[in-house]
Amino acid sequence: MKMKRIISIVFASLALLTAVSCTKGLMEDLNNLKGRVTDLETIVSNINEYYVSTSKIVAALEDHDMIRSITPVKNNNSYLVTFASGQTLTLIQGIDGMTPNLGIRKYTDGIYYWTVQYGSEEPQWLLSNLGLKVRASGLTPQMKIEDGWWQYSYDGGGTWTRLCKATGEAGSSVFKNISISDSFVTFTLTNGGVFQIPTEAYFQRLIDKCNSVNKEFETARDLLAKVDTSMAVKTISQIMEAGEVVGYKLVLNNGKVLEIRNGKDQAPFTFAIKRNYDDWLDYWTVKIGDGDFTWLYKNNGEMAQASSMSGTPRLAVRDTLGAFYYVYSFYPNTNDYQWLRDPEGNLVAADPYSRPVLFKAVTVGAESVALTLGDDSIIYIPLYYAQNPVISFTPPPGVTYNAATYLYSAILPNTPYAVGYTIKSVPANLQIEAIGLDGATVTNLTKLTSGADLVGTISFTTPVAFPNPAGTTRVLVFLTWGSNVTMQVLEFKNGS
Repeated sequence: MKMKRIISIVFASLALLTAVSCTKGLMEDLNNLKGRVTDLETIVSNINEYYVSTSKIVAALEDHDMIRSITPVKNNNSYLVTFASGQTLTLIQGIDGMTPNLGIRKYTDGIYYWTVQYGSEEPQWLLSNLGLKVRASGLTPQMKIEDGWWQYSYDGGGTWTRLCKATGEAGSSVFKNISISDSFVTFTLTNGGVFQIPTEAYFQRLIDKCNSVNKEFETARDLLAKVDTSMAVKTISQIMEAGEVVGYKLVLNNGKVLEIRNGKDQAPFTFAIKRNYDDWLDYWTVKIGDGDFTWLYKNNGEMAQASSMSGTPRLAVRDTLGAFYYVYSFYPNTNDYQWLRDPEGNLVAADPYSRPVLFKAVTVGAESVALTLGDDSIIYIPLYYAQNPVISFTPPPGVTYNAATYLYSAILPNTPYAVGYTIKSVPANLQIEAIGLDGATVTNLTKLTSGADLVGTISFTTPVAFPNPAGTTRVLVFLTWGSNVTMQVLEFKNGS
């Protein structure tokens, strides 16, 4: 009896231990399952977030947006991207999912659409219920696993479509690699495709380059289409970049400033103004590469005349899904642009490190500055040497005149006289005025250009009676140009 009780206790203990052991194993299995579900939910969530970022990247590409900044997120394989439009997103450089995996591919229409790939099979277009491709920049597909199946929705979770069994096999990311440079962020797709989005700083360098060339267009037009024999170079300063002289800044005697490159940069194409001997007028031309100069035409088919009335070409750049190309237009219709094309009809790629040539060289000589244009024609601008105007006077008939003292003798009171004058070395915007003193009254002043000189007469009437004991009266002559003023005193002695 005692032995039976001991055996019962032993079996009861074993049963209890077995029950405890089974419960512990079951709890471990439940915890493991719960962990796998949590991991799976995290993977699916990350995948969906990744597809949202992918869709936004493609939308930015198609909207010609640019990247203002891209900074790595600490302790995470991702980047914080800020676009020029103000949009921000967190971009994961790559995420391994589970098959099937979604990707993007450019179709023949130039637009990116979503694809789906099962294992090692070739990617297929992801289709809607209507059998249409799903645009990558439009609707972002959502993924989930339900009842052991991968499912996707392209309408925000309204409807779901089965793809394949959730086998747990590893998949790959949309982007194989993301490469960052100062000019572009380049996205390499898993399927081998590549696209890039430019940085805002790179685009600004292109704009600065075009603005520099556009200033030279205006300079060339003014120099060739307007004859100004009084124009001269007053001061010259060098334009430096990276420790090298790349051009000159010319300040002319009329106050105009010309900034001209010396043509040392690489030249993808050359502009020039050439004469059409059918009508003897000057027109804009362009030469791309080693080709010949060809006329530039406006959108209305007219040849672009090199004059302020016709309009000056304006160079700009346009983005075609991540690549920049040159365009040109004519003021004031600057939005009515045309693509710049080479002789084979290809678009001409733009970059800020090479520039179109308008002036091939700037040479400073002892007496002039020589500007060599793209077609090897040369414009000479003389150097400016400051000279004060020189005025001389011619006395009225019967009056003696001492040029050293400006003294006129034998002048009668209350009598009209006219003194002639000639001004040499006439500066720009010279003004002449005359004022009578000691009873003299200036009645008229004439001015006439004679060649490079300024000539005229100063008419005045002497006083009825000379006021001072010496018996003289005076006329003051003022010459004014810019901030400079000179005065000459003409003294007339009573001869009665």
